[in-house]
Amino acid sequence: MVSVYFVDTPRFRCLEADDDGLREKAVRVVERTFPEVAGSVEFVHLIRWPTAIALFPKGRLSEVVQLRRQLAARDAPVDLAGDWLDGVASESALQTGQQAADRIAGRLGA
Repeated sequence: MVSVYFVDTPRFRCLEADDDGLREKAVRVVERTFPEVAGSVEFVHLIRWPTAIALFPKGRLSEVVQLRRQLAARDAPVDLAGDWLDGVASESALQTGQQAADRIAGRLGA
């Protein structure tokens, strides 16, 4: 499974594009990025979230990694978990939630 995200820009108004056009563009992006799958795309699931996709500045992933390292080294009675605010990040939310719960349980001696 591959996710392709389009961001509305002055050069590409994806929020105004029709569904068929977005599907075709997504397939072209996948086939250009992964030439070995050209012509074998099984389906495209299109989701429009004009205001729900979080746009993070360059370096945010590195900041998240550093924060998670700091959280793992903390000795506090509370912890943090979260996701990246999109539909495919449920695995991230699940993992960080489990890790936070494990750290708290460890601190409590459970």
